[in-house]
Amino acid sequence: MDHKDWNASRCLYAYVAPDENEILYVGLTWNQTIRARWNYSAKPDFWRYLKRERGLTHHITLAGYIGLAPSRRLSKALLIDIESLLINDLQPGGNVQAIASRTSRPGMVVQCLGSSWPGPRRFYDP
Repeated sequence: MDHKDWNASRCLYAYVAPDENEILYVGLTWNQTIRARWNYSAKPDFWRYLKRERGLTHHITLAGYIGLAPSRRLSKALLIDIESLLINDLQPGGNVQAIASRTSRPGMVVQCLGSSWPGPRRFYDP
């Protein structure tokens, strides 16, 4: 992740296992930066899960920016729905809250670009 990405907000982020093959957590940031969400106090349950259950002491952080058609505007609700779709489909072990239920945005298609993304590339909300 580039240093500028630590200051990004209104985007998604993911924590990936050191071997870069497993997505451990997907989150979003709206009024905070990725760095602020990375702090222990922001997600203590995740950090405990990472160390105790997975035995991991480090990870890779990815930033995910949302590209929309020129006529579309990024809203917090849309970002939440994208995050929810990814969590629901990927089932990362570190995401324990957003997997029980989710709102649907029928017809939404999310495509993950970039060489760092280790998971599936396309997600559909039926």
